[in-house]
Amino acid sequence: MIAVVGATGNTGRAVVKELKALGQNPVAVVRNADKAREVLGADIKVAIAELMDKAALEKALAGCDSVFVVTGHNPGMVEQQNNVLDAALKAGVKHLVRVSGGRTVAVADSASVVGRGHAAIEVRLKQSGIKWTILRPGLFMQNLLGQAASIKADSKIVMPYPKDFPIAWTDVRDTGAVGARILIDPAPHAGKTYEFTGKRTTNGEFAGVFSQVLGRPIAYVPVTVEQTEAAMKSRNMPDWLVTHLVTIAKLGNAGGFSTENTKLVEELVKRPPLTTKQFVETYKAAFA
Repeated sequence: MIAVVGATGNTGRAVVKELKALGQNPVAVVRNADKAREVLGADIKVAIAELMDKAALEKALAGCDSVFVVTGHNPGMVEQQNNVLDAALKAGVKHLVRVSGGRTVAVADSASVVGRGHAAIEVRLKQSGIKWTILRPGLFMQNLLGQAASIKADSKIVMPYPKDFPIAWTDVRDTGAVGARILIDPAPHAGKTYEFTGKRTTNGEFAGVFSQVLGRPIAYVPVTVEQTEAAMKSRNMPDWLVTHLVTIAKLGNAGGFSTENTKLVEELVKRPPLTTKQFVETYKAAFA
């Protein structure tokens, strides 16, 4: 049996959807059963557990052989994911698959609490004795959903990168497709860390795809990292989140998300990674 912790988030629901398409019936470990059934389907198998409740997590993971773990970015992520690991060990889970940050993000001396968290979680995971696989997808296309209001109202994409800057954007559905296949047959992937992305493009080209699909000109507006930071602070975003997003922007401008690596998706999923056009077409309603 397979469990997905964080099943209602973008990545988690992509994993569940892919598992179901491959004939599996995974357990969605969630806080809210109604939300789970709303986004995953009325037939989804649900186990209720808060990430701070080890006993509930252990009960939710009972009888599971492999577990997929993805949690939202937050300062408590280390404790949350270590609770999942402890519960998995007690429940007799054999293999744990987790989504991490990129190699430049998940470092012990990161300015971001999220980056430091990823690094600490991985150290503990590798020392735990459980079999593991770590996924390092590229920058998610779904992050552009945060620009939906700007695209809809002002026909603008505003980001802290030059217009001609290359990024190998990655669709979370590719992460779901990769994760699902590893969960079904984890043995060949034990002890491996996988980096993967979609095809590399420039931000100007991505804006051009939006223009093509939406049928109206969408402008790409580059801003500085400093301007981005000021805008986030003006919206009273938490300091830890501002620091994390600024860290990501700086790493991105240094080329941290520009290397294309499509091999894993092509070989494991047996298809090319999803394109920027497929992404915009899927989420067209959000932007139109």
